[in-house]
Amino acid sequence: MNLPLVGLKDERTQVKVKNIVFGGNEVILMGGPCAVESESQMHEAAKAVKAAGGKVLRGGAFKPRTSPYSFQGLGKEGLYYLEEAAAEQGLLTISEVVDEKSLELMVDRVDIFQIGSRNMQNFQLLKLMGELRRPVVLKRGLSATIEEWLNAAEYILAGGNSQVILCERGIRTYEPSTRNTLDLSAVGLVKELTHLPIIIDPSHAAGRRDLIPYLAKGAIAGGADGLLIEMHPHPEAAKSDGDQSLTPDQFNQLSEELVPIAKAVNRKLIRSNDLEGLDDLQILRNRIDKIDRDIAELLAERMNTTREMGKHKSPGHIRDGIREHEVMEQLQEWANKVGCPVEVVLKGKKAQKAEKAI
Repeated sequence: MNLPLVGLKDERTQVKVKNIVFGGNEVILMGGPCAVESESQMHEAAKAVKAAGGKVLRGGAFKPRTSPYSFQGLGKEGLYYLEEAAAEQGLLTISEVVDEKSLELMVDRVDIFQIGSRNMQNFQLLKLMGELRRPVVLKRGLSATIEEWLNAAEYILAGGNSQVILCERGIRTYEPSTRNTLDLSAVGLVKELTHLPIIIDPSHAAGRRDLIPYLAKGAIAGGADGLLIEMHPHPEAAKSDGDQSLTPDQFNQLSEELVPIAKAVNRKLIRSNDLEGLDDLQILRNRIDKIDRDIAELLAERMNTTREMGKHKSPGHIRDGIREHEVMEQLQEWANKVGCPVEVVLKGKKAQKAEKAI
């Protein structure tokens, strides 16, 4: 295999995403529903992931489905629900990117970008992810060989993005008892052939929730750097992949059972953070990041609206002194009601005026 970038190096690559590291000593647990369905669903899921020691909340906003009549995801609305629920619990996020349009919507709201098995050889998408230089989980294709999978990773690295995490999710074989067949040998092969971290998705391999614990335990024992598991607050009502989604209680139980297995192979899976203060700090930082993004979007929306208003005003009557005075009084009144210093609001208003003058 000609893989100058993916091939084995003296040191293994560790992909750091904010406060977690893939490929380090800690096994990273990720969980959540296949698809984002509602705001309440994501908040329930986030609480369950956090309680079990998970570090990343998963949820698909854009869903490439086999049938055109299946639920395709909530799109942009789903991204808001995912981001908000994760921020509340101090979790990171992972979601599937399907094309350039979805990437543009996700770029400021998702921490880890997943390329699904159907897009493993979508070479234009791989090139885009190479240019993005953000953490990418690259799933193995439905029937892809190890060489094809690693060549797909080479595309991303060749574009300049070294933050690639491989994900084995089972391949299609002649065995009908499971949705796919989990290839645990892929973990060893990736470790021997490359320097990249590798995680396992036991949910898509099994296709049934009763087998997920067996596959997850085997994955950690075999050296996987993390798990990406489907968990739904109410699997029986799930719009996609309910049969292969754990309940919150099952997810928590599995997490507990994985701790001694990780320890047996000189790894760790942290269920409760001894540094609760740092955990709380991360939660607050996530909230601030979300608020800052919301403020920026609202300011941009306001400025665009004022420009539109300018088009409807007659020449020579662009400014309305009475209206401006009313706006300033309203701002001061609203600031006092919500407990925001008036001078902060006035500074923001002055900045908007300066922008208009440019």
